[in-house]
Amino acid sequence: MPDPNSPWREPTKSLRLRWGSYRGRLMSGIALMFVGGVLIQLTSAYSLYVLPLGLFAHIVGWCILPGIGWRRVVGAAVSALTMVVMLNGAPSTVFLVLPLACWLFTRQRPLLSYAALVIIPVAALLLAQAFPDYGWGIVVVSIAGTVVVGSAWVARSLVAIGGKSTAIAR
Repeated sequence: MPDPNSPWREPTKSLRLRWGSYRGRLMSGIALMFVGGVLIQLTSAYSLYVLPLGLFAHIVGWCILPGIGWRRVVGAAVSALTMVVMLNGAPSTVFLVLPLACWLFTRQRPLLSYAALVIIPVAALLLAQAFPDYGWGIVVVSIAGTVVVGSAWVARSLVAIGGKSTAIAR
């Protein structure tokens, strides 16, 4: 159990991993989630075969992240469903708040970090107004993805600035 008086550190780093290194699993998981999400977004009536490939890569990415098993499963299920919903275009970018919340949940971030979730609905509203047509998908996904990554860093920064590590390794 981490010392509550020590400065904040990544909660999942204290977990004992059964296989692989922390950094290797983190980077591989993020890469697979990203590639899977992009493949899902490339799905169309003419390229339906990429949907199962994207879902598989995205879910595997979540499952290899360092973290408590059931939290990773919850994150994988919610995030995969959200990626499919994102096929509806810019108005559905508001649902990206769910994968970010799952990221924070899986990474065992303190409650303060969830304040960063507010960024996504604001960005989604702006994206839906700026790109109302479905044809702007690649632009919307690129901007929305950048907002989600930025929000994750904001969430980490919120707790790293003044927080203490409160995670318990299970």
